[in-house]
Order: sequence, then structure tokens, then C-alpha cells
Amino acid sequence: MKIKLTIGSIVTILALSVMFLGPRESLTWRGYLMHCVMPTVAVAVFWINYLWLMPMFQESGGRYKVYLYNLLIIIVGCTFLTFWHKLEFGEAHKQHIERMEEERPPEHMDEHPREDMGMREPHHERKEGKHLVDINVLASLRDSVNFLFAIFVAYAIRSRQHIVSLKQKRQEAETAQRDAELRSLRNQISPHFLLNTLNNIYALTNIDTERARDAIMQLSKMLRHMLYDNQTEMVTLQSEVDFIRAYVDLMRLRLAQNVKVETLFRVNADKHTIVAPLLFISLVENAFKHGVSATENCVIKIQLMENEDGSVICDITNSNNPKTSRDCSGHGVGLQLVQKRLDIMYPGNYSWIKGVEADGMYHSVIHLKQIPKNID
Repeated sequence: MKIKLTIGSIVTILALSVMFLGPRESLTWRGYLMHCVMPTVAVAVFWINYLWLMPMFQESGGRYKVYLYNLLIIIVGCTFLTFWHKLEFGEAHKQHIERMEEERPPEHMDEHPREDMGMREPHHERKEGKHLVDINVLASLRDSVNFLFAIFVAYAIRSRQHIVSLKQKRQEAETAQRDAELRSLRNQISPHFLLNTLNNIYALTNIDTERARDAIMQLSKMLRHMLYDNQTEMVTLQSEVDFIRAYVDLMRLRLAQNVKVETLFRVNADKHTIVAPLLFISLVENAFKHGVSATENCVIKIQLMENEDGSVICDITNSNNPKTSRDCSGHGVGLQLVQKRLDIMYPGNYSWIKGVEADGMYHSVIHLKQIPKNID
């Protein structure tokens, strides 16, 4: 950026030097270089503001200092350029006065030489002096406008860079917060799932020891998936289906005959569609937690399907058997984590409909849209 501004400064000096050069009878390199001082000072005012004053302007309490410094810069700059203009145009003005004296009619000097010498020269000097004052005032106004324009440009560029920098920092902070929140959610899901599963195996040990051993073996396979396979941001849908299928098989070991479990998994493994890891397991857990009764017939239906457009539907229906206030296992943490992960991973690309329907069944449907097809 500074290289571009440096090139722009050089171009600005040349452009302003030509723009305010004005008509000249003869132009020498020395005269042109002297004329370049005004735009050079304007560019110097720009760099002073860009490198030093504008960063101070963005600090707390630094604005008044910037205003004061710029006021001093304008006063000093205009004063310096006023003397420089006298030096630049002094020789030309002297030649102009001599030329006017030579062109004055001689008869006027012959009639009243004393009066002319006494009256005309002071009047002539006052006229020329007033002319020089007018020129200096106009030049100072012009220089002040140039300085103000340089200050404005420096402020505009600095402000834009500051806004872009703040936007980048905000995006980086949001990304870091998002990644940290995802890691935190993932770490919360694993212990929550493990706690529920261990509770199920503990209950199974009182019923059938052999089946409890098989359950522990199934759990070890699932823990392998949780510890190693789901540490990436995304996993294949097929691996999640295998994980859920193993969990359902594990839960079937402890279910009574009055509970009917139906599953439907329709996934195209060749597509390698990816999803967030452990996204649906909390819904499956919730179905077994609230859909099982010791006395009544119960139904749990689990469907996980991939559509042709790459979207994914997780449709779970279960009997509604709310737990009593004494049974506070889980505390509803699982569903809260699912909601948070959906908001982070699929903002605006998902729908989740859940609740008890008219037939008394609890129905939960998550539809993930625009799912990426491949995983690295």
C-alpha cells in the first residue's frame, strides 16, 4: 500500500506542478523545480498526517492534538510558501517593473519633473504593493485548500484501512470463537453420550451378564470412533450411519419385548457426503430415553437418508413417555448442543421440526441442505 501511495505522491507533485504553473514567457528547469516546491509541501503534509497524525487521531483523546498540529502545519506551510513565492517570482516581478518604467511616456516626465517624481512614484509603489498583497493572499488561500485536501485524503485512506483492519480482526475473532465453540461442544457431547451408555450397560449387568459383555465390546468400538474418527471438522455420512447403527444394536441388548425398534439407513457411500460428527446421536439417545416404557408398547423409528441433491434428512419418531422430575439424567443437554452445532455448522442451511404430534408420538426431523459432497 505504501508503494502505491509513494507512486501516487510523485504523480501528484508532477500533476500539480503543471496544473498551477500558469503561462510563462520562458521556462527553465530551475524555475520549474522551484515551482514544484508547493505540491511537494502538500504531499509532505499528506505523509505527515498518514504516518503520524491520523494514527494519533484514532486514539482516545488524540483528535484535538491532530486539529492543533494541522493548524500549525497550515500556518507554517502557507508562511513558508509565501516567502518562497517571493523568491520564485521576485526576478520576474523586477523585470516587469523595469519594463513598465521603460514604456512610460517621456512627455509626462518633462512637464513637471519634480511633481512627477514626488507624486507618481509613491502612487506607483502603493499600487504595485497592493497588487503583491492580493497575489500573496490568493496564493495562501490556494495553498491552504491544497493542504486541507491532502489532510482529507490522508484521513480517508487511513479510515478505510482502519475499517478493513477491524473487519479482518473481527472475522478472525469470529472464526477463532467458532472453532473454539465447536471443540467445546464436541467435548461436551462425548462425555454426555458416554454417561448415558454406561448407565444402560450398568442396568444390563443386572439382567444378563453375557449380553453386558457384548455391550461393552460394542461400546469399545464406538469409543474408537469417538476418539479417532470424529476429530476432524467433518466426517463421512457413512461413518456416522455405522456409528448410529452400532449404538442402536447396543441399546437393543437391554430392551424388553414391548419395545419395537425400526431403522432405515439410505446412504450412497460412493458420494462421500460429509456431515458434522456426532450430530444425530443425541436425537437417537433422546428417542431411547423418552420412547421406552416398562409397561406399555413402545415404538422407536430411526431414519437417516441422503437425497439425490446431497441433502440429508434425519427423521426420528418415538413414543412419548416423559420422565418424572426425579429422573433428571441428561438434563436436556444433548438437544441444546444439537441446536448450537446446527447454528454454527449450518447457518441458514438447515431446518429442525420437533414436538409431540396429535397421535401422541414425538417427532423430530432435521433437514440439512446443500451438504458438501466430498471430504479431504
